[in-house]
Amino acid sequence: MQVKSLDHIHIYAAEPEESARFYTQHFEAKPILRDTNANGDARIFLVLGGQVLVLGSFPSGIAPASPPESGDGAYRHGFGVAHFGLRVADVDGAIAELSASGVHVLSQPVREPSGLTYAYVAAPDGVVVELTQY
Repeated sequence: MQVKSLDHIHIYAAEPEESARFYTQHFEAKPILRDTNANGDARIFLVLGGQVLVLGSFPSGIAPASPPESGDGAYRHGFGVAHFGLRVADVDGAIAELSASGVHVLSQPVREPSGLTYAYVAAPDGVVVELTQY
């Protein structure tokens, strides 16, 4: 199989509109489409860092839960996806800006010998976002 590219990340959101506001306000995501799937569930498509992020209501029979305690870029129990990363120009500045806006910062910037700097923040719906700077 030849993979052409990563197509999208789909997140079930307790409040899709609030989640969309979070990504547009803090990460300059741009709305590109709003529709409903075959079951009538609302979906919001955003472009975030050149990729598509889909926010949708939880399907019937699936309910949101409180995320467990976070660890090193992931939750300690029960979630398969650790995080998704966004490359930024300045991790320190981004963390300061997000913290001042009330976003929950999960870790202060870590600087690796390779030159990679990264930090984690909490997004709505139990999502962890890693900010990276190379």
